[in-house]
Amino acid sequence: MTSKDSPPKTTRRQYLATVGLGALSAPSAVESAIDTTEARRAGLSDPRASLTNQQLAKELHALAEGSPHAALRRIGRSAGRDDPIWELRVGRGETNVHLVTQLHGDEPAGTEAILALVRDVTSNPEANLDLLSRLTLTVVPRANPDGAMFARDEDADGADERVTRRENVQPWRRRDSRREPDYHSADEPPGYDLNRDFDPTVEFSGADRSSDTRSSGEWTRYEEDGETQWRHDRQYRGATLRGCGLGLTPETAAVADSYRRADPDVAITHHHKSVETRGRGGEAPSLLSVMAPFGPAYLERAPSYERDDPPETIVNPFVDAEMSRRSLRLNSFVARQLTSLGEFGTVTRYGYEPLWGSYLDALTPKTNAAGMLYEVAGQSDERDSVDYARKVAVSRTAFRRTLEALASDPDLGTVDENRYFDLPVESSGPTSR
Repeated sequence: MTSKDSPPKTTRRQYLATVGLGALSAPSAVESAIDTTEARRAGLSDPRASLTNQQLAKELHALAEGSPHAALRRIGRSAGRDDPIWELRVGRGETNVHLVTQLHGDEPAGTEAILALVRDVTSNPEANLDLLSRLTLTVVPRANPDGAMFARDEDADGADERVTRRENVQPWRRRDSRREPDYHSADEPPGYDLNRDFDPTVEFSGADRSSDTRSSGEWTRYEEDGETQWRHDRQYRGATLRGCGLGLTPETAAVADSYRRADPDVAITHHHKSVETRGRGGEAPSLLSVMAPFGPAYLERAPSYERDDPPETIVNPFVDAEMSRRSLRLNSFVARQLTSLGEFGTVTRYGYEPLWGSYLDALTPKTNAAGMLYEVAGQSDERDSVDYARKVAVSRTAFRRTLEALASDPDLGTVDENRYFDLPVESSGPTSR
């Protein structure tokens, strides 16, 4: 994974070992300051402050047309609005990174953060030569155009306001699956939670799924809030994947195909977390959390570990020891790097357990990619949410630090992966991601 134009990997590893967490560049004015555009939005809610789909497309085209280091293509369209889903590719390095933002339409900060970072990198290529020459970054900057533009009449004045929402806009149809899956919302208009819809049983080789989703044996009935729900539990490679994604949306199909084409060494996804989430000791949520997916080699280190529980409910059995180590090293190193800056407070870790319709758990085992989740504090509809401009600035710095670390040494071979488990745990499960 080392570019032939890069210094030898041993040299870069020695460099990191020598200078440690302070090795990477100090925050630039672009990173640490909220720019003029963001400052104008500082008092606005996330839906009002974030780019519309049309504005995002304009920004992406301008970026790609203005730089030889970037290429843009449309990889799909959304289910409800038929709006484009874009993929932006930057750099020509040997380490491939796939990054997706806004799988949930009401979580826009990562989209503008990565757009700002790519703009900075491509407009200053000499200052960012390591990133451009050592990494190939493939970005899906808004996976859920429907949710990003969702509008309704909130104040009964007869006019719809853009409020955004988690799901896409797509009805469930009886021909889609035997039962309506529990991650489909029947609220008007209906839609799917995209980060529950990735199907981990579809092989990139084109092989069929492991079994028929219309089989009655793959569905588990349960009651929640007085309503009957159906969870898809699929048998796959000797494991029972509870809540397995079905791959019913065009958005997840587009992201999965982008991932397959990128064949990444590292996969990153960005979300917002609730400010109402509390740690095990009742402490307030941190500004930023990370999460590494890992496999059976670290089973007993998982926060939800119980000796008698099936391993596939605690860790991802398709993630081998080496992939686990790389994920743990990356998340641990970057979390400590960000904490050392002093402007984030303590970066915490989300307690990991597999979510069998998520981007990370469904896709990363296909290419043995190290996985990384970012969660920035504040859902769009929360009264006490962190200011939108602050969320963008924090996420942008986090992205840069991650990419710089990967450009310096893709394997982070000098980092002790076990230190990941020393990071304070903020949340014990994956339900909000």
